[in-house]
Amino acid sequence: MTRAFAATAVASLAVAVAPVIGAQPAQADTAPLPYIGGSATLTVNDVTKAQNCDLYGVKGTNIPVSVDVSFGENYSDEFTNPTVSWEVTVFDSDGEDVTNYIEGGGFSEGAADGNLCSLLPVGSYRAVAYVFTSDAEGTYTDAAEVTDAFTIRAAHSYTLSASRSGTTIKAQVKDYGKPVVGKSVAIQRKSGGSWSTVAHRTTSSTGWVSATGVRGATYRFAYGGKYSSAVYVPKITTSVVKVSVSKYGSKSYRVVGKLTAGGNALKGKRIYLQKQVSGSWSSVTSCVTNRYGKCSVITTPAASRYYRWKFRGDATRKADVSASFYLRKRGSTSTTTSGLDYTYANGATVYNATSANDLDCGQIPAYKKPVRINNSSDPWGLDRDNDGYGCE
Repeated sequence: MTRAFAATAVASLAVAVAPVIGAQPAQADTAPLPYIGGSATLTVNDVTKAQNCDLYGVKGTNIPVSVDVSFGENYSDEFTNPTVSWEVTVFDSDGEDVTNYIEGGGFSEGAADGNLCSLLPVGSYRAVAYVFTSDAEGTYTDAAEVTDAFTIRAAHSYTLSASRSGTTIKAQVKDYGKPVVGKSVAIQRKSGGSWSTVAHRTTSSTGWVSATGVRGATYRFAYGGKYSSAVYVPKITTSVVKVSVSKYGSKSYRVVGKLTAGGNALKGKRIYLQKQVSGSWSSVTSCVTNRYGKCSVITTPAASRYYRWKFRGDATRKADVSASFYLRKRGSTSTTTSGLDYTYANGATVYNATSANDLDCGQIPAYKKPVRINNSSDPWGLDRDNDGYGCE
C-alpha cells in the first residue's frame, strides 16, 4: 500500500543530533533500512528565494522536501506492513540547526512530501531526514538517516553585457545565465555626471536589445536594478591640412586649408589659422569650408613664425590640427642681407651663394634642413613653395 503524506511546519526544534556538515563526508541521498531491509531517500531541490509562505506571521521561502521509503524482500511476516514516521531539519555549512523542522508519519511505504517554510538567507544548506519504522504495537523496528544538499538563491540574478558596432549599441539580459525574453530595458545616456533614460527596447527571444547611438555620447542599459558597463560611441575622425600658401601683395600670404571627415569633404565648418608664439598656439583668423571642404584666408605675419590649421570639432566629429608650416615676414627684407644668403638648421650660414657653388636639397645633409632663405632671390632655388624655408 502506498500513501503520500503532506507535512506541515511545527514550532519546536528537531531533537535529533545533527552531523557536522563539512567536517565529515556527506552521506548519500539514499540510506538503507538495515534490519527490515529496503531503503529511504531524501530529495530537496534548489529553490529560489521568494515570499511564498508564512511563518509566525512573516513571509518566508517555501522549501519542498520529499521522503521516499521502500521495503526490501528480507523483512519477515513479523514486520508485515510496518508503518513509517520521519522528521526533517536543515543545517548550515557549520552543522548548526538553522530552521524549524517538519515531521510526518502514518504511511506504510512510498513517498511523502512536505513543505518547509524558512526564513533562511541566500546560501548553501543540507537537509537531514530521520526515518523510523514501527510494528503494529508501535515499537520501533528500524531507522535510517539520509541527507541532501540544496541551495537557496536570490529570486533574480540579472546580468547585462553591452557592446557596440559602429553606431549600434546593444546588450543581452540574462537571469541566472538564461536570456530574459520580452522585457522592457531602459537605455540611458550620460550627461555630465548623471544618467537619464532616453529610450526603452524590448528583449528578443535571445535576450538582446539594440539601438542607434549618437556619436560622441556614452550609454548604458538598465534592467531589474542592474546596469551594463558604459558604451561610448566615438566621434567621426577628421583631417585638416594645409593645401597651399601663396604670396599675396607685398606683405601677405593667401593660405588655403581643407577639412575632411571619413575621407569626404566637410562643408560648412569653421577652421582656424593659428600661429605659434613662445611655444603656444593662438588663432589668427578663420574661414568656413565650401562644398569641397576648402577655404582660404589672407594673413600678414608681423614676424616670421610657424602656423597651422585647426578644426575644433563638434558634437559628432573629432578635433584635428594640420602639420605646422613656416611663414616669413615679408616687405622688410632687402634683396640681400649683408651678403648672407642661407642659414642651415644647425646654425651654419652661407654667404655669396652663386651658380658656381650651387647645391640642391639632395646634397644638403638632413641635420642642416630646413634651410632658411635670407636672400629673396634664392640663388640656389631651394624655396619651392615661397614660404621662406627650403628643403623641408
